[in-house]
Amino acid sequence: MFDLESLYKSLIRNVQETIEVVKAAGISTTLEYYAWDSRGEAAEADHADLIGLAGWSFKENGGLWEVRSGLTLSTYNDINLFREIKILNVIHDKWGEGCKVPMVDKETGIEFTEMVVSDFDMLPGGGGAEQRNYRPIGIELLRTSS
Repeated sequence: MFDLESLYKSLIRNVQETIEVVKAAGISTTLEYYAWDSRGEAAEADHADLIGLAGWSFKENGGLWEVRSGLTLSTYNDINLFREIKILNVIHDKWGEGCKVPMVDKETGIEFTEMVVSDFDMLPGGGGAEQRNYRPIGIELLRTSS
């Protein structure tokens, strides 16, 4: 059941669910997934707010799974960062310490286990480009194999 592809798809699925919550709450109707690791140029992205994984690692240690991941949030034309803060509240609700992230089978989409967020680290903003700002977030998830 477990493999790295399932883990990666599960992380992306949780980001997609975060986007749905933000949109349903009316915080940002333009928020969309952005693949930061693709090395694209976010400053040239449409006038949308962006969120996505920004690197991740996996470690097995005596039956303990350790996943470290980055999320990056970028809001567009958010001068006072009020929209960013509202989105960060949703991110914290889905990814904060103690939150559970379901792991799903890569083929069936059926949940087979879950990981628990053990560390949530909202880092200082990473600057911006004209009307776009960036906020990195570090997350650690743990799971004992069973």
